[in-house]
Amino acid sequence: MRPVWLFNAGATIQHMDSERIWILLARKKAGEASPEELAELESLQGNTAYSNEVMDKIWDSPIHSFPEMKVNPGHWERLEHRIHQAPVKRLPLKIAWAAAACVLGIGISWLFFIYRSDFKTEKPLTASLNTVTTKPSSKVKQELPDGTQVWLNGNSQLTYSTVDFGKAKREVVLTGEAFFDVVKNERVPFIIHAINVNITVKGTAFNVKAYPKQKSVETSLIRGLIEITTKQDPERRIILKPNEKIIIPEVENEKTNPDTNSSQSLYSIARLQKDKNQAIAETVWMQSRLEFDNESFESIAPKMDSWFSVSIHFSDSAIASRRFSAAIEKESLQQTLEALKLSYPFNYQIKGSEIWISKK
Repeated sequence: MRPVWLFNAGATIQHMDSERIWILLARKKAGEASPEELAELESLQGNTAYSNEVMDKIWDSPIHSFPEMKVNPGHWERLEHRIHQAPVKRLPLKIAWAAAACVLGIGISWLFFIYRSDFKTEKPLTASLNTVTTKPSSKVKQELPDGTQVWLNGNSQLTYSTVDFGKAKREVVLTGEAFFDVVKNERVPFIIHAINVNITVKGTAFNVKAYPKQKSVETSLIRGLIEITTKQDPERRIILKPNEKIIIPEVENEKTNPDTNSSQSLYSIARLQKDKNQAIAETVWMQSRLEFDNESFESIAPKMDSWFSVSIHFSDSAIASRRFSAAIEKESLQQTLEALKLSYPFNYQIKGSEIWISKK
């Protein structure tokens, strides 16, 4: 049995008649009504706007919500007086069960209604993350919420939170290679997490190369200052100056305590070199065209490393000193190597991202 709440639907049911109708209807539903009571129910329904079919539909309709109930204090006094004056009668078993089910149904429905309302207003617990991924030999430019510009090299990934970025914190996770032109903000430093290195800046331009297979993290600073810490020695703060490049090898056991008096075991710093076109090898990948004119293979190699996301190695100094001229746009690594071989024959072997060059 399901309770319903009566409302004005164009016709009014008198209080005493409606109360009697529900009693008779309950007895009918429970199979306890006598022929006289069924006739009385039919008679009462005939004096209202509700037919027997409509009353059954209202009785069996589900509960959707509970309207606000306002009861006059005088009604409570009269009800209390009637309870004390009226003799106690035992309800038939089926009607008693129906009444209990009604009360239980109201309680469960009310609790469910409250729970469902609270559940809908619950806020998600996890912050939104945005991930930018590039395919091999492709490049993408991405502007972060604070205005920072990021150029992402091929086969790379950048992840950052979109919630309050630039207000409470500015942190990104980099796998691969990217060039950052960071918007200055003294209150909120910009932090890059790249494998085993954390790079902290406040406003500068620099390149970070952190491919997992490379086994090291390279950071090249163009302007400004950056502070670098490592997982294997988090207390040591390394300051990089403009036109400097730092190479930090990946340490397999991060818990190993390095020699704090020796920086050579932890990192190495070198000056950035420019070619005759004032191009820096570490950032030349950002251009849509790679050119070199009568340059040694050894000086070309870092440019090709950044352009193709590889590491080129030489088996002897003779081939490394050979000079080449070329222009690369959409050529693949293998096409470029085959073109260089036309100027001077050599052998090469490609093993993943490692390229080995030897004399022919």
